Amino acid sequence: MEPDATRLGGVVDESRSNSSTPPLRMNEQTHATTDIFDKHRRLVDWVLANDGYFHPHAQIAFSGRKGFHAVVADGQRLFSGARIASCPVPITISLLNALDIDPFSSHGSAFPKSFLRNQVYKTESLQAFFLMEQLVIGEDSWWAPYIATLPTVQDITDMQFEVEADVVWLEGTNLKGGISAQSAKWKEMYLQGMGQLKQAQWPNALNGSYTWVKFRWAASIFGSRSFTSQVLDDTPPADLARLRYRSSDDDSGDLVKLFSDRFGVLLPLLDLLNHKPGAKVEWQARYSFVGLQILENYQSGQELCNNYGPRDNEGLLLAYGFTIPNNPFDHLVISIKPPPGSPLATTRRWKQDLRSDLERRCFIFDHRHPQSKTATTLETSLFSFDLLDSISVLCANERELQTMFSRQQTIMSYCLGPESKFEDGRLILATLSQLLTECSNRAARLRATDPAQSHPPVTPANPKQRNAKVYRDSQLSIVETAVAVCKYVLSFATSESTHEAVLDRLRPTLSTSVFDGLEQLLARHSKQLTHQSELLNPLAIMEMLPDDLSTSLQKCISELETNMNIVNEGGLSAANFEKSRIAIILAVLYSDYTHGVKLPHRITQWLKQLADWYPHDSDSWAYVPTPGPWAPGEEPPAELMMLLAARAALSPTFPAESKVKRWLRPERLCWGWNIMEEETVRIPSSILAHKGLSDDVVQGDSSIVLYWQRY
Repeated sequence: MEPDATRLGGVVDESRSNSSTPPLRMNEQTHATTDIFDKHRRLVDWVLANDGYFHPHAQIAFSGRKGFHAVVADGQRLFSGARIASCPVPITISLLNALDIDPFSSHGSAFPKSFLRNQVYKTESLQAFFLMEQLVIGEDSWWAPYIATLPTVQDITDMQFEVEADVVWLEGTNLKGGISAQSAKWKEMYLQGMGQLKQAQWPNALNGSYTWVKFRWAASIFGSRSFTSQVLDDTPPADLARLRYRSSDDDSGDLVKLFSDRFGVLLPLLDLLNHKPGAKVEWQARYSFVGLQILENYQSGQELCNNYGPRDNEGLLLAYGFTIPNNPFDHLVISIKPPPGSPLATTRRWKQDLRSDLERRCFIFDHRHPQSKTATTLETSLFSFDLLDSISVLCANERELQTMFSRQQTIMSYCLGPESKFEDGRLILATLSQLLTECSNRAARLRATDPAQSHPPVTPANPKQRNAKVYRDSQLSIVETAVAVCKYVLSFATSESTHEAVLDRLRPTLSTSVFDGLEQLLARHSKQLTHQSELLNPLAIMEMLPDDLSTSLQKCISELETNMNIVNEGGLSAANFEKSRIAIILAVLYSDYTHGVKLPHRITQWLKQLADWYPHDSDSWAYVPTPGPWAPGEEPPAELMMLLAARAALSPTFPAESKVKRWLRPERLCWGWNIMEEETVRIPSSILAHKGLSDDVVQGDSSIVLYWQRY
């Protein structure tokens, strides 16, 4: 079984302290050491007296960086399979004790029935009130030996990011809002519970003993040291509690549901071990205890560690107060809330993909993350399924949405199967382009708010700030690596360059660590979903054409743009011309294709596909808007009307039966315009320039490119 949380403390160091002063350890002959370990000695004695266990070759130690922890005693060794410690079920603390469900006793801390009825399904609140009660009654608590070894209320207060000098290190990150949200949630629990207890005339709620800082302490202890109730699932005491609860008349809640939903359980002594990613341990649920077994050998003096599972630095800092440098399980959370009535909101109601997170959470992974290592393609190596899926729906054109709705399945769900084969790559490229913008903006925000980059630069002044710096630096590395992947894919898709040439262009724009990460990803994921030269700007399309057709087409575009400027008195932007050029090119090529003109194979095949997707005789794709006026909300694109007006002004100069007149028929221009709107992808202009790729992506610094499938 896997624990749900761990101890509070500073930065976890996986190696032994390099300090010249050795860690303090339990030693009967050293008076100073005896004073330091008195509380922990009492804890061990209490656990043993209640049929618990602590391996005789294990020893409690202390150091300034690690706090209290466990090591192998001097001159001893521990081998794989050894049980380090066990916690008897009767000394655990959970809401089962608050509910006083035999054999989980409240030991005299019996809350009013009305309070329990209100709180039974608010497990986080109830368990915090129960632990706060044990703190308040002090030595009268059954759990006093354990409570005495926990971080103090002041310790927890000191961990809070409340002073501006500390908070500034969280600027630009998700965690600043996460801390505020957690504090607000706990404050609401405290106020509601206090109101209920005061109404029930509970003494410690009336006399001022229950303070906000004590409640926050209790909530933090459960949040940082508790284990999931799964550790109790297979123990006979838990089975007995479920049986007795079902046969009782108590209506305060359904215990089976509580176990199913999970709740926190404090395991005295077992929560002493620090976290080490990759530590091999196994949890043992036995008749009357929960034990921790090591699955690897430990040498004399080596720290005995627990493994809390794949924990990212944001979660570690929020819940436990520490971070892990170079954490291989680090990731960044992207929040995507579908607007009501949107296509994304509709797709969220369909059958959920097996690869989807149960809560639809979206992540960008560190390139060393196990999820990244098991990805099958470069494009999916850093981005979680839900992130790609959600953004792809937001980026989908009408054709792609119709495909999804007819299948009742998103394109990412359908195409990201074992073969990871897309029917066409427009959507994945559009998704990566949107991710490039999002990640670039996040990276810029992290850099702009970094105290270490301010003038003058600020150096972390305490453990909180040092941990926050580790966290924010990791977040920046994650998004910068994601930017590098997106730029690489889009650069490859917009040019005929080799992989090596694209890498050479990117190298000067990336930090050494980010470039190394990109190279590792490319070495690991040689397969790509996208292909070379799939995104074309007008110049790239015309370079594919025979010289005579390219020359005639360029002349036609130039004349139309001149007339567009005249009609609009020179007020057109580059973006206006960009859209018009693609629409004109599509109209011309489709006209020649239907007229029997021989075109390059790739163009012919793609035009066949476009004609199948967007029939030219369809009113929806080749409809020519009337000059107006139009009803509100039904106005045609202003740029299209400018193009049609320029075409009308140029029309008298068309020779009768000329190819230009055939090319520029209004319905063909409208068809080309609509295809342009559907099949283009907006990317940063710097990608097309193939230089200056270090420029941040900003609004307005983008170009329209047409997706043109390779055959």
